[in-house]
Amino acid sequence: MPLPIGTVCWPNLKKWPRACKMEKTTKVIIAGAGPTGLALACQLLRYGIDLIILDKNESTTYLSKAMVVHARTLEIFDEMGLADKAVAEGQIAQQFTILSHGKTQGQMKIGAFGKGLSPFPFALILEQSKTEQLLAKHLSELGTNVQWKSEIVRFDNTGDGVTVFYKDGQGNEQVIKGDYLVGCDGAASPVRHQIGLTFEGDTQERTFFVADVKMESPLTEDKDAWFVMIEKGFVLFFPMAGEKHYRVIGSVPEDLAKRGKATFADIATDLISQAEIPLEFPEEYWFSTYRVHSRMVESFSKGRCFIAGDAAHIHTPAGGQGMNTGIQDAYNLGWKLAFVLQGKANARLLDTYDEERRTNAVNLLKTTDRMFDILAGTSWLTNIFRLYLFPKLIKFATETPFINKRIFPTLSQIGISYPDSPLTIESSLGKTEAGDRMPWFMINGESIYDKLMEPAYKLLYFGNENVAEVTSSVPLSKLSFSEIPDPFESHSDFYIVLRPDNYIAYIGKDLTKVEKALKLM
Repeated sequence: MPLPIGTVCWPNLKKWPRACKMEKTTKVIIAGAGPTGLALACQLLRYGIDLIILDKNESTTYLSKAMVVHARTLEIFDEMGLADKAVAEGQIAQQFTILSHGKTQGQMKIGAFGKGLSPFPFALILEQSKTEQLLAKHLSELGTNVQWKSEIVRFDNTGDGVTVFYKDGQGNEQVIKGDYLVGCDGAASPVRHQIGLTFEGDTQERTFFVADVKMESPLTEDKDAWFVMIEKGFVLFFPMAGEKHYRVIGSVPEDLAKRGKATFADIATDLISQAEIPLEFPEEYWFSTYRVHSRMVESFSKGRCFIAGDAAHIHTPAGGQGMNTGIQDAYNLGWKLAFVLQGKANARLLDTYDEERRTNAVNLLKTTDRMFDILAGTSWLTNIFRLYLFPKLIKFATETPFINKRIFPTLSQIGISYPDSPLTIESSLGKTEAGDRMPWFMINGESIYDKLMEPAYKLLYFGNENVAEVTSSVPLSKLSFSEIPDPFESHSDFYIVLRPDNYIAYIGKDLTKVEKALKLM
């Protein structure tokens, strides 16, 4: 008897029983429902793209894990209507105090560190568990739920799509075919392994720890973040939601690391001695040790499969960049998948995901590795620098507006740029260059970003003349402003071509280049 159309037979594998299943179809299959996978799903739904998101876990994580949500991530969340909710759930980091030898060496006022550069001029302390819950709830409100307890067994990456074989939450074998598969499945990524991408890099010899604890100390009086310099390392104290609830991060003393599995009680004894400040930890909520890795794949895609977040790159925790970088990967890939699937762009557009985000990952690894070597190094030179010079340099830097405006874009990721992208036409106006994120400013009493929410290419015109007619092969949102904002340092009329992710494809007066920028896809 012939099988119904759309029915497939499982291959006769030892671990996979032969059975016939009705094949389901979708546009994008997402493996992994951490911050990267959830953010990608939310982005795709902004464009109306059908998807399925699978995760082998039972639900979003209950662990705090990543702690910092940076300005660029909040700007992305704002486009989804989630920024205000995130800020309400979290805590704005107001002050960072540096201690050495039990004494305050410097204080950094960071509550409005990036004032004038972003509508979110701060770092938000928000546990990863809450970030995931926020995204998962938003996804559900959009009509899509994560398929929890669903583990991918294997997949076929062919020229016309990807067929995924997985076990669902009831242990049943399922098959689904999609146009594309995106592995957002973490550092041990099964998707990355199956498509054969190598994960080159290094692993730090030292062991580090992270603990969520209740802390009794004079440090808890102000709910500041504290950076305590000690011999051969550092300890970070981040305030969390709840009375005297802190995240503590540092290096495991070498003698404890050599003995094997260390407990937080073991580490706390050494920590209290070295910090030279009153410290007690009456309750321990979570504790883990880990080795720091710095690794990246040679390509972010192969065939119709892509990888993003920790599946593509992992690095030292310096600067709290990891989760934020994964969300930006998702933001970059999301609109490109949508445009190709909707016939608005050639499939070559997808190549720019690797070109743009891998270049960023290379730069990120260099920056975070350098920062981490300074903070965690054990040589006599790094000890002297960390204990005596670093606190003074940081204090000077954060109190100097010129330096401030250089540090904040790097830490907050608003400074990420794609000047060498195939989607960018070399051009500049003042200090703003093509490839940059659209600068933030107020215009006519409103945030410019409030006018740029539509997920489409946008043509902005600043000046008093009539806007010339522009030919575009893609749907185009046109906005005109008579006022010329300060960031552009221009007294003449000009155009800006903005990509759907609000990065500048072209800035200037040449209409020919405006039209060219709209045809680069």
